[in-house]
Amino acid sequence: MLAIALGALLLRLSQALPLNSPLLHEYDYIVVGGGVAGLTVASRLSQDPDVTVLLLEAGPADNHELFVEVPGMIGDGIGSIYDWNLSTVPQTALDGAPRSVPQGFGLGGSSLINGMLWNRGSIGDYDDFVSLGNPGWSWDDMMPYFQRSENYHRVASLELAMNFSIEANMSVHGTSGPVNVSFAHWFWGTSAVLFDALNELGVPTAYDPNMGQIAGASFLPLSLDPVTATRSTARRAYYDPVADRPNLWVSTGQHATQIFFQGMDANDNATVMTSQDNPLGQGISSAPDIPGIFGGTSTLDVSHSGQAPTTLISRTLGSLLHWFRRATRRGLSPRQTNEAEPMVPARLRAVGVEYAANSRRPRQTVNATREVIIAAGAFHSPQLLMLSGIGPADVLQENNIPVNMDLPGVGSNLHDHGQVWTWYPYNNSAFSTPLEFINDSAFAEDAWTDYWANRTGPLTSGAFDGVAFPALAFISNGSTVIPDTALSQTASQYLANGTHSSVLLGYARQLELLTTALADPTRASYEIVNSNTGALTVANMRPLSRGSVTINSSLPFDSPVIDPRYSSNPIDAQVLLAAIRFNERLIATESLSQLHPIHMYPPPHATDAEVLQWINTHMQTEYHPVGTCAMMPYQLGGVVSPELLVYGTSNLRVVDSSIIPILPAAHLQAVVYGIAEKAADIIKAANTRPPIPTSFSFSYDPLPATSSASPTATENGEAAVVTHFVTVVATQTVYV
Repeated sequence: MLAIALGALLLRLSQALPLNSPLLHEYDYIVVGGGVAGLTVASRLSQDPDVTVLLLEAGPADNHELFVEVPGMIGDGIGSIYDWNLSTVPQTALDGAPRSVPQGFGLGGSSLINGMLWNRGSIGDYDDFVSLGNPGWSWDDMMPYFQRSENYHRVASLELAMNFSIEANMSVHGTSGPVNVSFAHWFWGTSAVLFDALNELGVPTAYDPNMGQIAGASFLPLSLDPVTATRSTARRAYYDPVADRPNLWVSTGQHATQIFFQGMDANDNATVMTSQDNPLGQGISSAPDIPGIFGGTSTLDVSHSGQAPTTLISRTLGSLLHWFRRATRRGLSPRQTNEAEPMVPARLRAVGVEYAANSRRPRQTVNATREVIIAAGAFHSPQLLMLSGIGPADVLQENNIPVNMDLPGVGSNLHDHGQVWTWYPYNNSAFSTPLEFINDSAFAEDAWTDYWANRTGPLTSGAFDGVAFPALAFISNGSTVIPDTALSQTASQYLANGTHSSVLLGYARQLELLTTALADPTRASYEIVNSNTGALTVANMRPLSRGSVTINSSLPFDSPVIDPRYSSNPIDAQVLLAAIRFNERLIATESLSQLHPIHMYPPPHATDAEVLQWINTHMQTEYHPVGTCAMMPYQLGGVVSPELLVYGTSNLRVVDSSIIPILPAAHLQAVVYGIAEKAADIIKAANTRPPIPTSFSFSYDPLPATSSASPTATENGEAAVVTHFVTVVATQTVYV
């Protein structure tokens, strides 16, 4: 028996596909994007040995860097080679400055650089999904998929559970999923004091925040391996354990440039090589004064001119080649329509994906017989759709892209949990805080010793653990002024000029739901992000402001144009003003006073106008952008159906945070894992029929197999990445 088992293992290993193996010309499924959603879907689809799955990821595979794996180094990944290094356009409703918007760039996506916090939101958040036209997406519908993704581990001891108000209702947790979810081997005592202060002011405690009742203090678990005390990334959870599957190809360093549709025109400019390029396809600095992620300055990419930043070369040769390809594609089949859906006249079939390592490399094409799944995130998924001829017709025409499907909602409905840093440093030396990493070299040295020797100590934890999601009623003494003001608004009042009528209709429905949530004493209106140092950052969980993602050229290696329009709806600032005033009450409580907080920023005795000015200059992302490929009806500005099919297509889906129609009061990684688990089941159920062979094929010299190692200074012309330890404490940003 042992010999048989050993033989089977050797056979499996002999059939395994190393990362970046040479690719086939055709796959059943092609997944674009190797983050949380993409890896989940690819892993689940490849469970069927009779199908082939290709995943294309633009970024590199990580090399187990400390800033990726050590929880205490949360924040160090920002601005690294695993960050797209994107930024917004100037935020005119704030102080006129752009904002950085970190996004994961690598195998594992944002799970490589996020704050590791794990929660799902409330039952009502998913009822809102259903109310927006998405049957099958309620809390109860999602629960099996939340559980399927997680391997939940209880807190280490009853004493810790009692001291930090942690309970586990195991009926809502999974114990055999790929993602390790657990608690750190170190607890900052200041979190328990904060919970006492919140209770003192009437804010209750949500003992298990993943039960769906979260309007209160919440000690959140982390995406953390409890044995190794390392980050549990999407790569570690969904790829590494199945990397030996012979039917799963994963190729890193490959940027999808467009999707091809049977019988339809292609974006020829996407195919032409250009002379200028960042080798990683990431943002390049053009705005040195953008506020940085740690309160300084940052060199992030943002285009102010609206002009394409790159120049074209070899246009004659490229145009001839792609004229031929375009003509070939036109001859495949006549344009199809779907008479059963008069509001969605075109019926497109995705037949392949074009990709390249960077803009200077020849484009490659790979065919799909079943489906193409876009999982490129809230910024790049709408960009890829537009580059492929699906999006607002006026935007496509302005950029000389063939209009394969006029879909006005693509790129609309962008919203995010805008956050504002506040600072009340604790000065009671009896309580340890993360500041000791900076102020006490012996503390830092002991922490590293504990970590390497026993996987214990403060490096097993980030600075953030005990947080709160209060309802507006708790912090405003039951006042309904803010929700009443929201109720009096019209849908078009604070949206951008020229917003499409269907998007207006969709937002009108969202506005009703948001107003109801703001008035509900059982639902969170904002978050207190506690750094255990005295930074009590506040983040708006029910933003009313809406922005957009668009393109300013037809070139795929240009960065998307990102405009969240933070605080364009004044209700958002009013919620944060109320939250900051509540902070002032918190630090004055008997409980929190024992930490000896000092009221620093916003300054003490600031008027409402001065606090609002502080909000305008300090608001930035909480790293939770959603909505740009919204799962809503087409007539309401939606982009995908409840089955996540892009309207007007038969086999193109979007699976990532961009499909979330309205933000839940949660950090998003657990939410997106659940969405992707559900999507995998939807895709499997829809593909019980034999695959349809593609009717076209192009012959290219294949790209050489690439290394899974991260780029070095000699490869990309940049300084080598130096791994170092930084604790985020008294900064103007909190990374969550």
